[in-house]
Amino acid sequence: MPISNNPVVGRGLVVVRFAVMLKPLLRLDGASIMRHLSVPSAQTQHWLERCRSEKWLAEHTGVSTLDDGNKAIPLNDSAPVEGDAVWMGLAVLELEAKGKAPSHWTEHLDPELYLAHKEDWPKAYETQGDVLIVKLEGSIWDAAETMADAMLTQLPSVRLVCADLGVQGDFRVRNLHPLASRDGTIHTRTRIKENGYLLWVDPSKVYFSARLSNERIETLATAKRLFERLQRRIVVADPYAGVGPSMGALLGEPDLLAGYHAGDLNPDAVDLLRENLTYLSRKRKDTNGDAALPLHPSTVVCSDATTWALDEALKGSCDLLLINLPHDSIEHLPHVLPLLRPNQISVLRGWAIVERAQEAERKRLIEDAITQAGGRTESMTFHEVKGFSASKSFVCFEAWIELAE
Repeated sequence: MPISNNPVVGRGLVVVRFAVMLKPLLRLDGASIMRHLSVPSAQTQHWLERCRSEKWLAEHTGVSTLDDGNKAIPLNDSAPVEGDAVWMGLAVLELEAKGKAPSHWTEHLDPELYLAHKEDWPKAYETQGDVLIVKLEGSIWDAAETMADAMLTQLPSVRLVCADLGVQGDFRVRNLHPLASRDGTIHTRTRIKENGYLLWVDPSKVYFSARLSNERIETLATAKRLFERLQRRIVVADPYAGVGPSMGALLGEPDLLAGYHAGDLNPDAVDLLRENLTYLSRKRKDTNGDAALPLHPSTVVCSDATTWALDEALKGSCDLLLINLPHDSIEHLPHVLPLLRPNQISVLRGWAIVERAQEAERKRLIEDAITQAGGRTESMTFHEVKGFSASKSFVCFEAWIELAE
């Protein structure tokens, strides 16, 4: 039975409150009773840190939520009793100890299996929507399905666990092998949320990297600066759009875009791109929260970007040009720069994979391509976004330029 915090008189005996509980009591059903500090939810982190620093926090049990919304922090034997000034009037309750939930998927594995492959279990994985993608090596393949089941148990938002067998084909998409499914489905089409907007993706058919989400926010910032410079809505060209993550950020900004040209050479990417842009366009609002003006142009094509400027309707029609074909971006510049509107300031923003030892040379190639297209460079930045390999960098380049007609 719980220990009372007040003296109790019974059968002529006085039961005195102890300053310290020697150990948690056990109920008749074997459940452990333990003291918990009841704290407002907003103060949970503060009191957790305080109890941890004072070594008052009980081990092997977790924080629970009370009926009144407060959080119950488990206390060990050395913690002060209720009424102690240190608790600042907070209540100390006697509650059933809550077992601490596993914090990692490996805790769902059989201990012997875990130890047998201890050094080989994957240290990281990637999720796109409800699809988890993990690279496996060596002996782990023998326990791959058991590992996948453990991941599904730990991660309730995951529907499908796939092994990543590397990239394949001209479009460099992942070769994914299903390991375990929560509902029996093994399709990899899924929806992700990035920077507040939703996108359909399919990692087995289309390249997509959530790691570039900050770059897409930077693209939006650049577009807004260009809007301020031109004092009008802008037209963007995104000929290597994939499923449209960069377009998502731009379309979500009220009154920023007048129109767009978007496309990709991968037919599967274009199918998802059309679906995503249709959805995002319907959700557009103006600065007053009303339905936004229609976009014109609003074209989506499946074609080779190097041929776009041969179309008179596309040539010279854009204010902002995005070029995200990292292995070939710089080589494609002579073909796509004519898409920019002449006789005004416009922006080229792209990404490339370059040898670190050749960064200065690659920057010069970009400047030369602009000059050969009849352009004048007002300013240019060239910086590393992340490492790509021991000798290569993934870089972003941005040039504010004016092309002659």
